[in-house]
Amino acid sequence: MPLMLITVITFLVVSAIVLSGYYLITAESPTSERLRRLVPPSGTPRAEPAAQRRGPGVIKRSLAVVGQYSLGGNESSLAHTLSCAGIRSRNSAALFVGMRTLLSVGPALFVLVAQITAGRPVPRAIAFAAVVWFYVHIIINYILKRRARTRMRNIEHALPDSLDLMVTCLEAGLGLNATIARVGEERSSMNDPLGEEFNQVSLELREGRSREECLRALGDRNGVEDLKSLATLIIQSDRLGASMAKTLRAHADVLRTKRRQRAEEAARKLPIKILFPLALFILPSLFVIAVGPAMIGIKDLMRTITRG
Repeated sequence: MPLMLITVITFLVVSAIVLSGYYLITAESPTSERLRRLVPPSGTPRAEPAAQRRGPGVIKRSLAVVGQYSLGGNESSLAHTLSCAGIRSRNSAALFVGMRTLLSVGPALFVLVAQITAGRPVPRAIAFAAVVWFYVHIIINYILKRRARTRMRNIEHALPDSLDLMVTCLEAGLGLNATIARVGEERSSMNDPLGEEFNQVSLELREGRSREECLRALGDRNGVEDLKSLATLIIQSDRLGASMAKTLRAHADVLRTKRRQRAEEAARKLPIKILFPLALFILPSLFVIAVGPAMIGIKDLMRTITRG
């Protein structure tokens, strides 16, 4: 018990010293902070809450520091996965890696200290702690990838309906930029990720970026092939001067057909996916319920015959 207490106190003291030193080094002067509040950055056309204007807090800074010195802190694939999952803060990769490191190393360190305190062999304790770290590391990565896949699936599902709304706005007389802004406003109010993306495109257009850059960035940061094809289609139609409403209506029909085909494919995969739970959990219980009474009767009959 004293060994565990000394280890925990040492860990907390060292962490506090490192965080305090980092905070003192990276802390802004009062003049810089005041200028940053008065003059917003160029990438934020709308006002931000006071909590965001003050910059990242101590917890986020500490996680970023841990993430910079952890494994996988500069991986482009991690940044792309975070972008697909909708996590796009300035230090999102470093924050995620820092959080993953703390959540995986913390339980492993606790298990290691507990095993050593209990008198277990050191190699066995280290191996058990390594297994705990590995599983927690894998679980956190799985949660992130699952969130990214869910968001991409929601965008694919909502894209045909959003295109129908865009066609309605275009036929009503709105321009393409105003249509994107209107669709983004309507869909983002329903907590739709596609509406939030259209709203982001509208903000980028108001900043002065070209429409081609905004649309290509829309497809790249989400990782959805349908969005990439939509961006390419809009850019080509804009260059050739084709009717945008007719183009989007035809593309919406194509996407709706693809959505129906994906649903049919998932329905055809269902019997194969349900085969293993059926064989492992459902059929044994049915076998026990159906054959169990008969087996008990046969056993009693054989016992009676043997006695006779």
